[in-house]
Amino acid sequence: MKLPLDITKIQSFYTYLKSGTWITFPNIVFLLITAFSLIMILSGFVSAMNNSYIGDGVLRFLLLATGILFIIQTVKIRFKHHYTIKLLLPTICFIIILFLFAYFLPLFPPKYDLRPYEITASLLKFLVISIFLILTGLLSLSFNIRSFFGFTSKGKQYSAYIVLIFSILLILYPLIIFIGNITVNGIGGINWEFLTEDVRSHGQQGGIVKALIGTICLIIGVTVISLPLGIGAAVYLTEYAKGGIIVRIIRITVDILQGIPSIVFGLFALAVLVPLFGISLINGILVLSFLTLPIIIRASEEAILAVPGSIREGSYALGASKWQTIKRVVLPPALPGIITGGVLGLGRAAGETAPIMFVACVFLGAPHIPNLFAPIQALPYHLLTLIYYLGAYEVEQNAWATAFLLIAIVLLINAGSILIREKYRVEF
Repeated sequence: MKLPLDITKIQSFYTYLKSGTWITFPNIVFLLITAFSLIMILSGFVSAMNNSYIGDGVLRFLLLATGILFIIQTVKIRFKHHYTIKLLLPTICFIIILFLFAYFLPLFPPKYDLRPYEITASLLKFLVISIFLILTGLLSLSFNIRSFFGFTSKGKQYSAYIVLIFSILLILYPLIIFIGNITVNGIGGINWEFLTEDVRSHGQQGGIVKALIGTICLIIGVTVISLPLGIGAAVYLTEYAKGGIIVRIIRITVDILQGIPSIVFGLFALAVLVPLFGISLINGILVLSFLTLPIIIRASEEAILAVPGSIREGSYALGASKWQTIKRVVLPPALPGIITGGVLGLGRAAGETAPIMFVACVFLGAPHIPNLFAPIQALPYHLLTLIYYLGAYEVEQNAWATAFLLIAIVLLINAGSILIREKYRVEF
């Protein structure tokens, strides 16, 4: 049986540590710089999470200590290996920056007003310092590893690897905090009454059953309209349309539509659809279908193009028609990518508020049985209205619970797309 860990390597590493031969001056400096870099990154994360400032004294100590250790490391490398100043120049510039910021950053006021620059906002010191500490810690790790390995390709490789790992953690950090905060505050409000009753007393009591049903109706309606149209358009663009100005215009139009803000789709529906159907479910389905079509078209197009042309040629050589080739040879292996794009588009549609808030939704009074030509209640609009009521009514718990339920639906849709993609993935 193959063990998941190489016991021999672990024993060799333990013996090396126990021998004490690794305790050398360069190794100690390397470990100290690594420790201070990690402390800076961790301090930046904790400061941002707690909305607090680590203090001028701690900030100065971290920057000055790291700068001094880098000076020691650079001098040691310079005289031992005779590296040129040109090779050490980035590290030297980083040391100078550390000392400059150690002097100037503590002088930064707790809040810097930007109104003289016609910006209605302020720079908060703890937030600026948090971002600075995280970025400085990453750069410190990078320069430390490159210096330790003598500026070789191996050092650059390890440096890039460490920076990429922490970059991923930096991206995941706000997502985890965001979802965790909503989960902690909202899961306590999920109960049978909340899921089965209609809203009462301006959102202070009752639940979201009509809003939940309305959201499900929107998702089903968008699925019925956007998936066939999006997949059909992708098949036409990749398999039937010949290269030309018309095809280029269609692709450019799809890309433009994908980048248009969702509120613009809502204004379009308000101007065109509401005069025809009034505030109704059909408006929400149509406008969200317009919103998700570009996503589905582009994802489906890329999935179909990923199928090798040799498979098509083999099908034609066996006497299959073009449609038979598309149906039985091209679409099955492209299906995971098509479904993934479609489900991601549906996940976006489920959480959109701006396109439907004036054309399809009401906070109260939707019919018990959804009707295509009657208004509906939907979770995004319900949450928006509860936020308006914060402070005037005791609706905070229901607002958190609604946000948790909405996030859960979107995450479940996205998780479903991942499972489907992995189940039906075909390797070429």
